[in-house]
Amino acid sequence: MGSIQRKTINCLFKGSQVKESPSSALTLEKKLNRLPDSPGVYLLKDEKRKVLYVGKALSLRKRVRSYFQRTSFSSRIHSLVGQIKDLEWVITDSEAEAFLLESNLIKHHRPRYNIRLRDDKSYPYIKLTAYEPFPRVFLTRGPKEDGSLYFGPYTDVKAARKSLRLIHRFFPLRRCKGKFKLRSRPCLNYHIKECSGPCVKKINSREYGGLARGVSLFLQGHYESLLSQLGKEMEEASRDEKFERAAKLRDLIRAIHRIGQTQKVASFPGGDRDLIGVAYNNEEACVVVFQIREGKVVGNKHFLLKIGQEDKGKDILTFFVKQYYGKVSFIPPEVLLQYEITDQAAIKRWFSERREGKIKLDVPQRGKKVKLMQLVIKNARLILQQEKGREKNEALLQLKNYLDLKEKPSLIEGFDVSNIKGKEATGSVVVFREGKAEKSSYRRFKIKTVKGINDFAMLSEVVKRRYQRLLKESHPLPHLILIDGGKGQLSSCLKTLKQLGLGYVSLIGLAKEFEEVYLPSRSLPLNIPHDSVALRLLQEIRDESHRFAYAYHRKIRQRKMSHSSLDDIPRVGEKTKKALLTHFRSVSLIKNKSLEELRQIPGIGEKTARSILECLKASESR
Repeated sequence: MGSIQRKTINCLFKGSQVKESPSSALTLEKKLNRLPDSPGVYLLKDEKRKVLYVGKALSLRKRVRSYFQRTSFSSRIHSLVGQIKDLEWVITDSEAEAFLLESNLIKHHRPRYNIRLRDDKSYPYIKLTAYEPFPRVFLTRGPKEDGSLYFGPYTDVKAARKSLRLIHRFFPLRRCKGKFKLRSRPCLNYHIKECSGPCVKKINSREYGGLARGVSLFLQGHYESLLSQLGKEMEEASRDEKFERAAKLRDLIRAIHRIGQTQKVASFPGGDRDLIGVAYNNEEACVVVFQIREGKVVGNKHFLLKIGQEDKGKDILTFFVKQYYGKVSFIPPEVLLQYEITDQAAIKRWFSERREGKIKLDVPQRGKKVKLMQLVIKNARLILQQEKGREKNEALLQLKNYLDLKEKPSLIEGFDVSNIKGKEATGSVVVFREGKAEKSSYRRFKIKTVKGINDFAMLSEVVKRRYQRLLKESHPLPHLILIDGGKGQLSSCLKTLKQLGLGYVSLIGLAKEFEEVYLPSRSLPLNIPHDSVALRLLQEIRDESHRFAYAYHRKIRQRKMSHSSLDDIPRVGEKTKKALLTHFRSVSLIKNKSLEELRQIPGIGEKTARSILECLKASESR
């Protein structure tokens, strides 16, 4: 497995110039003018000084000022720029330091506009205390800059514990806590052969150091190198007539041979390389890393990331590569990627500096490498699909408990309305089955009975028309109805359901401002944690119903705006309408033309010309 050595922010600041933003009394413009032309990291903040985005730059001045000088952005960056009210920056001594600091600050602040690992804090590592005279190896969740080697992260805790058990069996390093000290008698681990007994001088420091190197090679998957080292140690022990140690090394060699033979062989003789592929949707991404050591796939692990709707594969891989390899103490000489990443040349220089050797970042184009990359991508897609399914099921089970429902709400319908001051009012119902949108079942409504601004009545009309239809056609009813709104909207819709004899159907409201969930039977909102998957699902349904209602409202409004008096005239089709407007420029000018002038337009006879003038004058008098 690859090893990870993490630097904390404080350690990284050491040796770098740290420049916080000037006094808050300064305007943003003055702060922009003070930006240095140096490498570093910048933090963009909102009016409450909450970090919106963390980025790195070779020139802080050029990069940060570009946000305010360009006129065209993606909608995501446009939204970010509109919220920037403050900024801070950190000057670093090198571009490599900027990469690492950016990674740490993203993890620390978890900014809204950065891609980020979904469960980064929960990943365990295996720690080898290489700085100690007699190193230890154990599981930890808090990697830091202390001279140790960190192997991982392990996305599967069981796999990490299994690896640790194998290490204790094959490489009997001491397991006592704290500083090393001599003892009068060995511990229990020595008697069960899971400690080599350095504290009672049963092993010298040179032999113990060989065990520690073996642990490092084993965790990196360098089995051939490890077997070569162990073979030499076995021969040396045999020459020195240390037959008991030689026998232990022989058994260890055989065990590692068996482990190595179970690995999937890839046709990369003697190669160390990683392959990284990604699958993503609008909200989440799954990145899979295949680790090839000495020609064999010794590990594959996946990472789930939170992304924005506009983040593409290139953006996701760029973020991940910086986050993942920013902590790794072993970087293979070749990293194969699904997409070419942003800042590839700078990242390559950074990796080469950390490796103290050349590194190749490449996108495979043909042959066996492409086939293996396709396998990586296939794994990523499958894991993302499985994770999404698991999350949706967990959300439904949470809703069942939070709302005290009799059964899991497998079928949920969400309602919303859209209008401008009561005009062109529309409504929508969206359907989610097993937590997933069923777009073929969506329905939209043009409000017919409500005049003026009255969202309560509009929602009631949509609910009534929806369930009158379902009852008439004997369609199944939902397990849960979600209304976009608070107590007022909820009470209005509940009254309508009772009139239809459906008062038993579970009904809730989700208010936008504080994301509060209301039930008809409670005066106060229900306490559903804001970070729960249950609330995320309700928000997804609410947002989808709003999107669908607004899309229909906008369509009707645009249709009305493009409507012309010519549309109401018999025998005037699109071609004739286009010809008239092209020639005369506007409807008001057409009204003042004579029959003869209209007949000059190809396709318009006397009868049509007369009809046009009569209809336009009639509409003017209305």
